Amino acid sequence: MKKIAMFFIICFSAINLLNAQTSGGPDTYGYTWRDSNDGVGAPVYNWIDIVPLSGAQNVRFLDDDNTVGSFPIGFPFHFYWYDVTQFWVGSNGYIGFTNGQISSPFPAIPSTSNPQNFIAAFASDLVFGLPGDTAQCWRWTNSTNDTLIVSYLHVPFYQATSPNFMGSNTFQIILSAVDSSITFQYKEQLGSTITTSGNFSSVGIENNSGNIGLQQSFNTYPQTNYAVKFKYPSNTTYAVSDAATMYNSNPETGGAFLSNLGSAFTMSTNIKNTGNQNLASFNVFSRVLNAGGAVLAQNTVASNALTPGQSQSITMPNTFSPTSAGTYTFVTNTQLAGDITPSNNQKVQELQVVDTTATSMLLSYDNGTEAGLGGLSWTGGQGGGGIYFVPPFHPAKITQMLSYVAADPNGVGFSMEIFADNGIAGSPGTMLDSEAVAPGTANTGAWNIITLPTPIIVNAGGVFVSWSMNGDGVALGQDNVAPFSNQTFEVINNTWAIYRSRETADLMINLTIEKYSNVGISELKGGSTIGEFYPNPSSSVSSLNFEFTTPPKSLSFDIFDVQGKLIEHKMMNNQVTNNGKLTVNTESMNAGIYTCKINVDGNTMVRKLVIAK
Repeated sequence: MKKIAMFFIICFSAINLLNAQTSGGPDTYGYTWRDSNDGVGAPVYNWIDIVPLSGAQNVRFLDDDNTVGSFPIGFPFHFYWYDVTQFWVGSNGYIGFTNGQISSPFPAIPSTSNPQNFIAAFASDLVFGLPGDTAQCWRWTNSTNDTLIVSYLHVPFYQATSPNFMGSNTFQIILSAVDSSITFQYKEQLGSTITTSGNFSSVGIENNSGNIGLQQSFNTYPQTNYAVKFKYPSNTTYAVSDAATMYNSNPETGGAFLSNLGSAFTMSTNIKNTGNQNLASFNVFSRVLNAGGAVLAQNTVASNALTPGQSQSITMPNTFSPTSAGTYTFVTNTQLAGDITPSNNQKVQELQVVDTTATSMLLSYDNGTEAGLGGLSWTGGQGGGGIYFVPPFHPAKITQMLSYVAADPNGVGFSMEIFADNGIAGSPGTMLDSEAVAPGTANTGAWNIITLPTPIIVNAGGVFVSWSMNGDGVALGQDNVAPFSNQTFEVINNTWAIYRSRETADLMINLTIEKYSNVGISELKGGSTIGEFYPNPSSSVSSLNFEFTTPPKSLSFDIFDVQGKLIEHKMMNNQVTNNGKLTVNTESMNAGIYTCKINVDGNTMVRKLVIAK
């Protein structure tokens, strides 16, 4: 009896302690928080229904553990010592200022593990898109461009058993440029998550390095009719000298396939002052390494002096000319003395050099060895993974899809699909083929090869290839040996999202391609070539290399927007030599997908250019 009484005394004391926690902070930078229970001057709960407001947008395509974006905030929002202007919406109750996925087990804040740079109002195992649920998410920026509201409406928790959801949560995130504050409002909280890891919910904010953050609550369900406000420090003495490598070649530092006989690979990178102090010039070191770690090409370039938030794109003077097939890495480091966040100094891009003299070529980012961790498999038997492939030459003929099946205990089989990259901002668009492996016929612990009934010709850009479960238990192999392609996705209910483990694993999906000589001129007789745009997507300048055995008589290009409107026409007849570069200034162009038609002596080659702002 005494033990029972003591138990109730302890519980009562713990409840009082929780109830007394109505404010918190400061974190290292100076953020504090107060909730609506904190007495005089506390934030007041005042739910704002944005759905009927002019300009409100439904955030579509949210699903299980995915992100959607990016979306414009509508104004520069001051977050820690830097400004952010775009955001991604996470289905699990958070927004991020860089694209990263948060899922179970949910992290304590702050954490230097990826992702960083996010605001979590209720990071928990929530789910959208299941038959019968009424979950919605809306975003709205006011007409004066000083307030952003993201509202999660009637979003349930994921459950393993049919109908795979239960409960309902309604809450919103409010960003105010007036005082740089962040407010969470909670209107509804019903049910609970089935997450058994102990890390079932996380509420707070975290900076772009994960070294600083402020946790409001952890493993606690929010109250209803309740508000929490994070206050930006009125002044801070926290000085940050930080230079980051933002990406190599493309904003995702996505892997690339190169020809062993193709044009030289241009080592381009983007760096940024991610601190709050002016930076004098510092060195930026780039190099290409082979699988044994030997340096094959390198550059050390002095950066510009950079003000806080300023970025710089750098094209290195030395290039990499591959001659042998194999795995290579393109590595860039910022070398700022006294850098406070070393974790963001380096970016590594995987390069796969393909022997393009062969009749048939394998496009693969994995090392061929399954990690032995059970493979990628989703509870409920619905889901899969995908990879984005850009061939090392155009036109290319896709003849086979391959996948390594780690397990199929129930003999359910799987399916594979190929999609064009003609969706929004280069996302999966038109389905080009879909093939199923019948139940009981999948080879487990081995590669499964699907020969396409009709080969697919890729004249420009690339394709997305997905692998889908046809029921419970079947698993796709994973390779966990670096380097990693950053070209992997998880595909659930036909919704594509960045694969949550893309920085530590590659999915074992491959393609077989052949040359196709009847279309285009990307590889002319005698070895003449026209390359791809880089960087692509681009925000300022994008270029492609061309190399001719003899100078053509005429060379011009035309750029069209997605509606077919001519944006730019340029004749280069007087500028053509055997080797050269076509450069497009994209600063004045709107974000979107553009088609560049390159005309050489009456022949036309098409290249895709994506503009991202």
